[in-house]
Amino acid sequence: MIDLSKLKIAYRPYHPDGSVPGDRRRFIFYAKEKNISFEIADPSCQYDIVYLTYGCDLGRWIAYKKANPQTKIIYELIDSYLLEGAGFFTFFRGAVRFITKKERRLYLNYKNAIREMVSVCDAVVCSTPVQKEDISRFNKNIHISLDYFSNDITQHKISYKSSGKLKLVWEGQSYTVKNLLVIRNVLSALKDEVELHIITDPVIKYPFGIFDKKTKQLLKDLDCNYYLHDWNRSTFSAIISNADLAIIPISSRQKLMWDKPENKLLLLWEMGIPVLTSETPAYKRVLDRAGLDFYCSTHKEWIQKIKRYQEESEDKRRTYAEKASAYLHKYHTKVLIIQNWDAIFESVLD
Repeated sequence: MIDLSKLKIAYRPYHPDGSVPGDRRRFIFYAKEKNISFEIADPSCQYDIVYLTYGCDLGRWIAYKKANPQTKIIYELIDSYLLEGAGFFTFFRGAVRFITKKERRLYLNYKNAIREMVSVCDAVVCSTPVQKEDISRFNKNIHISLDYFSNDITQHKISYKSSGKLKLVWEGQSYTVKNLLVIRNVLSALKDEVELHIITDPVIKYPFGIFDKKTKQLLKDLDCNYYLHDWNRSTFSAIISNADLAIIPISSRQKLMWDKPENKLLLLWEMGIPVLTSETPAYKRVLDRAGLDFYCSTHKEWIQKIKRYQEESEDKRRTYAEKASAYLHKYHTKVLIIQNWDAIFESVLD
């Protein structure tokens, strides 16, 4: 069994206080479970292992690794930035990070910084097989890791009865809420039959605050009855559990979102609610394995499958939730997640 107790370990969190999902559902969860002591990573200090997340000062940590080759660096790249297509924000990202002093070097193409980091580090943690294959061009020690959600869930779905309009629910960060517009024609066509509950932040925030926008403003084109709920860790699972069906529409034009892992699907499943998704690579792979025909590639499919679910009996809906639960028990248990984290750290130890 892996023993990290005698090693000096540092972690660079997504948020300084480690409170965001990327911290508490990933490394911090593992550290607490294994009683691992760690410091907040400081490039002026010496460590045995440094675990870095996307958003760290890549230039500084690349220099650190070159100056301290004995220190093992694990780099977490959960989103598929290396697969992201060319665009304004792809090239603007490096300049913004330099201007805001999050990077010591100016990278006109921030992908170059990411490529260099994955090349010099000792292990890369990503989230999908597609990512793993792409990153393997630069590093051979790659691990796929998904989130642990149970500590965030306060309520699970019990009843699958439904009366009146079908209650749809969507949950996510405000900058991704635009994905709901992908099916706005679907929601308009079904507006007399469904109501939509949206759980997110009230404001979509961008660098410098110049492009900040109220979430409600972005949703003004939705032609259906919807309710906007502020995302709160203590209440979000209760709102989801009281709905009938969760939805995850994704725009195929948004490469970064299209290539995201199955985390959100698994989170919703753990609350006991069936989920209808776009046919992304990750969602299709998982739903096929679970034996659930709950993904859509056209508006027609969205309408047909929402109507089909609306007509299903309580027992049939429960069967869908049980299939999802069976998948979680086979592929996404706490024990398996911790074993995967053990393997990540074992892989960098001599």
